[in-house]
Amino acid sequence: MPRVFAALGVALVLSLVSAGCDSGGPVMGRVSGTVTYKGKPIEKGTISFSPTDGQRPSATGTITNGSYTLQTTEPGDGAVVGEYRVAFSDIDSAQLNTDLPGMPVKVAKSALPKKYSNPGESGKTAKVDKGGNTINFELD
Repeated sequence: MPRVFAALGVALVLSLVSAGCDSGGPVMGRVSGTVTYKGKPIEKGTISFSPTDGQRPSATGTITNGSYTLQTTEPGDGAVVGEYRVAFSDIDSAQLNTDLPGMPVKVAKSALPKKYSNPGESGKTAKVDKGGNTINFELD
């Protein structure tokens, strides 16, 4: 009898896994690339992809030594296929943490022009296609 339950359990798990593989969710594209400012890689920061139609979720990534990889819900999953406006920050989010709760946070000054922090003003856009996408940005 335990073998029957084990076999049923395995069959149930396999059916759930196979159903999840083609769940009819949005079509995603993996996205990675580089971000430079005045020809030099941004050492630390973030990049944000905001959908132009407001219907898709945003995607974000951490910039390290000029390189980034986007995620929407899970690390490295990329972004939903479509057009995006892009924003950038060169502030390391780890600097926003304090040793003591309630203590004032020292916010580092950005070397990037303020326009780059707003996807509507940065002037940078990206198109994400199905599959792998390498999208590099040169900020000036």
